[in-house]
Amino acid sequence: MTTPKKEIPGSNKTNNDKPRQQLHNSVNGLVSFFSGEAARQGYLAAADQGIISVSNFLATLILARNASPTELGVYAVGFTILRLVRAFQEGIIIQPLNTYGAAMDHSTFRNYASNTGFIQLMLALAAAAGVALLGWVLILLGNDTAGPGIFSLWSVFLCWQLAEFIRRTLYTRGKVTYAVFNSSIGNLFRLGIMVVLANQSRLTGATGISAIAIGSLISFIPGMWQTRSYWSIKNIDLRMTWKRNWGFGKWMLGSSTANWFAVEFYPVLTAGIISFAAAGAYRALQNIVAPVHVLLRATDTFLTPRAAKIYDQKGIPALSRILRTTYFILGIPIIAMLAIALLFPEFLLELFYGETYLQYSNGIVLMVIFYLLLYFSSPAQTALKAVRIGQPIFIANLIAIAVMLTVGIWLILQWGVYGTLAGQVVSALIICVILWTAWRIVKRRMDPETQ
Repeated sequence: MTTPKKEIPGSNKTNNDKPRQQLHNSVNGLVSFFSGEAARQGYLAAADQGIISVSNFLATLILARNASPTELGVYAVGFTILRLVRAFQEGIIIQPLNTYGAAMDHSTFRNYASNTGFIQLMLALAAAAGVALLGWVLILLGNDTAGPGIFSLWSVFLCWQLAEFIRRTLYTRGKVTYAVFNSSIGNLFRLGIMVVLANQSRLTGATGISAIAIGSLISFIPGMWQTRSYWSIKNIDLRMTWKRNWGFGKWMLGSSTANWFAVEFYPVLTAGIISFAAAGAYRALQNIVAPVHVLLRATDTFLTPRAAKIYDQKGIPALSRILRTTYFILGIPIIAMLAIALLFPEFLLELFYGETYLQYSNGIVLMVIFYLLLYFSSPAQTALKAVRIGQPIFIANLIAIAVMLTVGIWLILQWGVYGTLAGQVVSALIICVILWTAWRIVKRRMDPETQ
């Protein structure tokens, strides 16, 4: 006869309550994610990037309606080169600032930010002087299209970099509200200048670029006041700060610069191989899906320092959870925007530009695929930056550059603007595959739960 097992009082209740408790914790976590302080900061970050992206969209629209495709091409190439400068800034200045500065106390951050600020100023001055010299040489050689456009970049290289440094400093210290205010007034002035120039029939690619510089200067002024407690001329040690930033940032610099060449250099190639007007057509197509930048850029700006902090405090599992949740939620509006562009390309092109760029409507399909791949690769890239492993990002973009200089150029020669778009799709696909493979390897090595 089998003796019945003694039931431990309350054991069934405990076991039955486990799934309920897990569900309760998950619901609380989601509520906190959407309504907590971090969520509010995220909403502000999205609003900030939304202001910037919508302003870029409207600026392109104003220029496209009031200038020739060639002038739009000059603006597009200048804007693309500005992204190269941003790539340098991201690697040497911003990513180290985000990663190291987020967890520092006020005193330590003050010393670190002051030193990094001096390095940023030197970088901005060097970039401005270099591009002014290049533009001046092109003008002397008789290039009346590229010369003035390149020369006009000196002001935006100087003013935009300093304003962006202040903006990202505010992000690092959780002062996103100030960043939103600065972006609002800066872009309002920028668009106002472009409207005035358009009404006077003086709007060109070069003046459109100069308007960015003026708007940046306007936003920089209050930003310096808002961050005044972060600056000090004491304990200046540029050598040590450079060494620290370079130790981590060299891979980010290589990655961001390589990414620019692998993905964003295509419009410049198009201008050189075909014409500035072809680059203008590319910019017009890109502008249709550019609102995707509202979310992708905002997420990268806001999430990277937060993800690095979460990794430091709670490790890989917590980092993986926050990335999965963020990019799942992010995917809903992004896929919706891309679907609208895919379903109504001709309507959107005619609505924004009239009939000027209607002949390129089929290119929207490739542009949508390109941005979809950028979205797919974003979580892996954020994760790798958060754990301070930049080599895979650099290697992925290096391989994509090799493809661009071979397959990409061949595609442009064969199919013009459509070749540019196809080349970008190939590069983005290569980067996506390599980054996800690298992240899975890193996660397997660093997360004990996967052993």
